[in-house]
Amino acid sequence: MKKIIRLPLTHSYSPITPEILVIGEIVPFDIHIKRYNDFVVIIKAGTLLDETLIEKLMKQDQIFVFKNHSDKLNDYRSLHSTINLSDAIHDITDPISDALSIKEKNSSITALEEKLLFVYSTSAKLMRYFFNSDGEKLNSEALNQCSTEIVDTLQTDVNVMPLVLQMLPNEYSVYQHSTNVAFFASIIGKTIHMSRKELIELTYAGLVHDIGKKRISSTLLAKPSRLEEDEYELIKNHSLYGYEILKMNGILAPNILNGVKYHHEKLDGSGYPEGLRGKMIPKGARILSMCDVFDALTTKRSFRKSYTSFEALHIMKREMSSQFDEHFVDIFIKMHR
Repeated sequence: MKKIIRLPLTHSYSPITPEILVIGEIVPFDIHIKRYNDFVVIIKAGTLLDETLIEKLMKQDQIFVFKNHSDKLNDYRSLHSTINLSDAIHDITDPISDALSIKEKNSSITALEEKLLFVYSTSAKLMRYFFNSDGEKLNSEALNQCSTEIVDTLQTDVNVMPLVLQMLPNEYSVYQHSTNVAFFASIIGKTIHMSRKELIELTYAGLVHDIGKKRISSTLLAKPSRLEEDEYELIKNHSLYGYEILKMNGILAPNILNGVKYHHEKLDGSGYPEGLRGKMIPKGARILSMCDVFDALTTKRSFRKSYTSFEALHIMKREMSSQFDEHFVDIFIKMHR
């Protein structure tokens, strides 16, 4: 009998870090802590935060906000955050220089959520530059610096998945999707105790997994309705195109090349480009495949609504179970609890 995993589809609380709270400001939402199997209010909405209260919150293992207050939380973040994600991705500074200095700049940021925002925006900005630029030249060192800083920023005892999910934009773009997949894959790789080298290469592959779409018509990629069969066949070439673009740029690490080439392979052999089955698919590609689909399901597209994280996991677990490595899917589910 197949093992049944109960999916947590009714979670009502989101974790936050105390670093986002500002001394001398009124907090507009209740702050909770988890006590046994229940959540209790530790600070009520409307409280003026002072140093004593912040210290009290810093001593807690984890603090939470009721999900119905997510709008208030986002407004509070926007008001007090030093980083605006959209502005940071679209600003006019040189994306290559920003990527090459990402470690130095991130070291001056202390709050985890601010560090995640900075690393995400710098990486997405770099990918936006590559996807929008003419030609197929990539800067491997800039990609390596971003991949390394993603890995290092995620090296924390905190379950960062809920924080990352709160941070990510809901609208689709290929460069944001690529960055999302890199973050998700890095979190999974860390959880299964990959070596540092493997983690960096997996994250790198996540960033460039769709780079082959540079050779696909932008009109076709942006088509607002579902693809015809012949159109889908054209788009399926992007994984091989990406493999070729990486080799052309001297990016030859097998884990990166295989991750890009095989990220659309499925365990049941229904994927492409080679119809590989089971463990014939490299581990990194199996992780990327799952993260790719999860992000696609949870991002709003012109031809369908976005699913919540738990709805997406439910679909992947129940309706696509033959396609993904069950071990990785179960890990992904546990990280949403």
